[in-house]
Amino acid sequence: MDGRLTDGQARAPEPDFVRPVRIRNWMDARLDFPRSVPLRKSYIVASSYRCGSTFFCSELWRTGVLGAPAEYVNIGAGRQLRDVMMNRLQAASAEDYFEKLLACRTSRNGVFGMKVHFHHFEPALSWYPSMTKVLSPVTYIYLNRRDKLAQAVSMAKAMQTDAWTSMDGVPEITLRYDEAFITQCLEDIQQQRLGWLRWFEMNNITPFVVNYEDLVADKASVIRRIVELFDVADDEPEEVRLPVTRKQGDGTNIEWAARFRREADQRIQPDGRHGETVSDWESWFPSSNT
Repeated sequence: MDGRLTDGQARAPEPDFVRPVRIRNWMDARLDFPRSVPLRKSYIVASSYRCGSTFFCSELWRTGVLGAPAEYVNIGAGRQLRDVMMNRLQAASAEDYFEKLLACRTSRNGVFGMKVHFHHFEPALSWYPSMTKVLSPVTYIYLNRRDKLAQAVSMAKAMQTDAWTSMDGVPEITLRYDEAFITQCLEDIQQQRLGWLRWFEMNNITPFVVNYEDLVADKASVIRRIVELFDVADDEPEEVRLPVTRKQGDGTNIEWAARFRREADQRIQPDGRHGETVSDWESWFPSSNT
């Protein structure tokens, strides 16, 4: 073929195929709901780093009846998702931000959801003291991960790679095992856990508790319980198309956790006493089996 039609005229060049731009975070406008509806109820997924909240919230979102839970008040260094969303919505203030956020991320049945790590929750309340009032009535879903060491290892990896979700891609970086850093991550996770529990107690709130391990073992059952909690099983769902989220844990996670346990055990003295350098991480979580 020489690019000419049968009558000898030149064939018009075919337009190049344009591949859609990949969605790189949950603030993307393509994930907005198509209409604005009044808020009827909301929920906050009370989370901590690497507890499985991205997986959990994406599954809640996919139901089409539980809003679009994401990190709308994340002010973490390097991500600043709150600022990303504020800029996109051209919000001039905290009040303006939540008004516009609710308009585009509340599902047609009037449900809005968001997830918040405790390190972002307190600053959000200082930034916008009326936040929980605006979202009222609010239900709190506390997402717990029983295996705190696995959580800390996942956090240590994410801190090195800056890849917090599978949408962030896989950076070319050499991971380095660092026992002290994993211990620091354990301490950070404990602080977030205690922060939430104290806040719930101070505000007389009993959260609905979900364990990450139960979610992995029987996702359908856990999500069904949340749908029943909000009494939205018979609501008309939104059509939801989200990016596929993939598990980020791999053999490195298993190797680091095993090494951390092994090296901690080696520091226990023959008489059963811990050496001075031991981080007694398991004792920090007496309720880790609940």
